[in-house]
Amino acid sequence: MIPFKPRGLLVNLLCLATACAALPTTSRTGAVHEITIAEGISPRELEVQPRDEVQLANRREAPVWVYFFRDTPDALSCQRGFAYYSGTKKVAKIEPNQSASLCFANAGIIVYLVQFHPSVQGGGRLGATKISDAIPGVVLAKTP
Repeated sequence: MIPFKPRGLLVNLLCLATACAALPTTSRTGAVHEITIAEGISPRELEVQPRDEVQLANRREAPVWVYFFRDTPDALSCQRGFAYYSGTKKVAKIEPNQSASLCFANAGIIVYLVQFHPSVQGGGRLGATKISDAIPGVVLAKTP
């Protein structure tokens, strides 16, 4: 039997927890594009270059939740205000008059959802998720 070493586990968990913190919080290119969240989102389709910053600004009087979907968790070159949610999804709760940002490292189509109420895991059936109504948007990161 292999002996349990809690110190090794602690080091691994610490490395995993700080992996996201190692990303810069601002754009590598200096370009910042804003998506405004009010009663809807504007623009709903945004075209950027890889490594540009996409900033989501909440102009509502209540918090909003933003979910970005990517194929791999290492597809970011910067982030501020986002955390992992269920694998490769990134989520941010954005308070009123606050913002959160992401920079996408590679070209691609990135789908996101804005919700005025959070998705809640659990419920009547095992593993069920209650998903609130959402407004979809798209960021197209393409090389010049």
